[in-house]
Amino acid sequence: MQFRERRRVIQVIRTTYDPAVKRGRSEVVGKIDKDAPAIPEKLRKSCSAEELAEIESWLAERETAIRTENIRDETGLLAQRMRQAADYFRHHAQGTSQGRMDDAQAALHAAEIQLAWEDLKKAIRKAGYSESRLAKEKEERSSP
Repeated sequence: MQFRERRRVIQVIRTTYDPAVKRGRSEVVGKIDKDAPAIPEKLRKSCSAEELAEIESWLAERETAIRTENIRDETGLLAQRMRQAADYFRHHAQGTSQGRMDDAQAALHAAEIQLAWEDLKKAIRKAGYSESRLAKEKEERSSP
């Protein structure tokens, strides 16, 4: 099976050998909606169990790749968001006109951020990015 991603659909293509022309022939077996990647009933009926397993495997791999890419993109923005949060707390510490309601919300945000930060630090260390290693790499990059 081959899969061709188009604008809004994924085409599922089967290639079979044609002895008359002594080469493979490709035929579009069906389409899958990209926004709701489930195998339609029409496609299920036209595929063997082995082909369905291959389609399901490909869809699962695609979903994992998309999720990983989104997480990587969000991770790249994390430092910027942390700096924005720091600005929020700096300005909040100076006082705002909203009073106690803002204090309660800021306290909730601060608690959530501290818990998430501790979890992130553990994950970073477990992945092998210790503070000393990162400092050493930063120093090496800045040296001429």
